[in-house]
Amino acid sequence: MEELNNINPDQNKRPQILTVFLIFSLLYGSLSSFSNLVVYGAIDFIRQTFEGKDTVTMMGMDIDLSMFLNIDKNFFLLQGILYAISFTGAILMWNFRKIGFHLYTLAQIILLIVASVFLKGMPFPWFDILMTAMFVYVYAKNLKLMQ
Repeated sequence: MEELNNINPDQNKRPQILTVFLIFSLLYGSLSSFSNLVVYGAIDFIRQTFEGKDTVTMMGMDIDLSMFLNIDKNFFLLQGILYAISFTGAILMWNFRKIGFHLYTLAQIILLIVASVFLKGMPFPWFDILMTAMFVYVYAKNLKLMQ
């Protein structure tokens, strides 16, 4: 308990941009982890339900399910774990722990690689790289607040 009280008074003043970015990271990390782990657990049922159907019409739009139904189910497990690590990193950064930055950054970089490995034929993920770089940049700029 005494260790928590030794935090710099300046650290208690989190910049607003850092707060906003951390909230986005916490929400995205938790929801993505949860959804990927649910899909991992239910993928066999989903595949059985849509067996023989490459497209489904929803709200007047044809949705191509072929890539989703043919992907290795471990992709969802791996993504779920990596998003959980990313979420953990965001929690640690929220608590001014520098190790959180390293966990978050590593998980995000591996997520980019995993998607490229498992999802063959997808366009280069420029937007994902840009978003990851933006978040890592904001967190890196605020590393001096963390211990």
